[in-house]
Amino acid sequence: IQDEIIHTLYEFLYGKIHAGVAQELAIIATGGYGRGTLAPGSDIDLLFLLRGKQDERTGRIIEFILYTLWDLRLKVGHATRSTEECIRLAKTDNTILTSILEARLICGNKALSDQMQQAFRRDIVQAGARKFVADKLAERDARLAKSGESRYMVEPDLKDGKGGLRDLHTLFWIAKFIYDANSPDELAEKGAFTAEELARFQKCENFLWAVRCQLHFVSGRGEDRLSFDRQSELASRL
Repeated sequence: IQDEIIHTLYEFLYGKIHAGVAQELAIIATGGYGRGTLAPGSDIDLLFLLRGKQDERTGRIIEFILYTLWDLRLKVGHATRSTEECIRLAKTDNTILTSILEARLICGNKALSDQMQQAFRRDIVQAGARKFVADKLAERDARLAKSGESRYMVEPDLKDGKGGLRDLHTLFWIAKFIYDANSPDELAEKGAFTAEELARFQKCENFLWAVRCQLHFVSGRGEDRLSFDRQSELASRL
């Protein structure tokens, strides 16, 4: 549904302006949205990918889309960059690198999106996985030091806590970086997971997503800490 909203906005603008202007832009989902996983309270993370520098007309397109999404009361994270800027920033910022790793074209110039993906594989991935893996594991250690080192917290953080969704994401990001796969099933096909490991991964992911989505419905917002006052209602819902 979110893809359709953005695609419809783009098509509406495409009919209002010169086609050549619209084709200077690719609208790309990143983060959890890029993975195709959104909880009810998740952010909508977007990359507006440009061929070169942003001009006034392209700026108006981006502004119109963002303001419409904000008017729909969606939380939108966004960046506007060229391919060159994406690659340059990915070399120094692990968060941006990961967002490009999960990039997925929604609409716009497919050739521009493909060009960025090719540059990413050539300039980032082929440079070697050792640093990416080390950075991701260090990032995980820092996160767990902040959220708690135990899997058995009485009010666990479903996303950032130990054994939570972010730990699964970290495992997936590392495997995706090395194997160039877009899903756990594809990773199993390429030998990163055994059939048993894949089944365990998917069982854990499905359970955590079920609890997290129900928590968002109950709290009415993007809440990830499973507090005492929510636990009985969640248990009955599940």
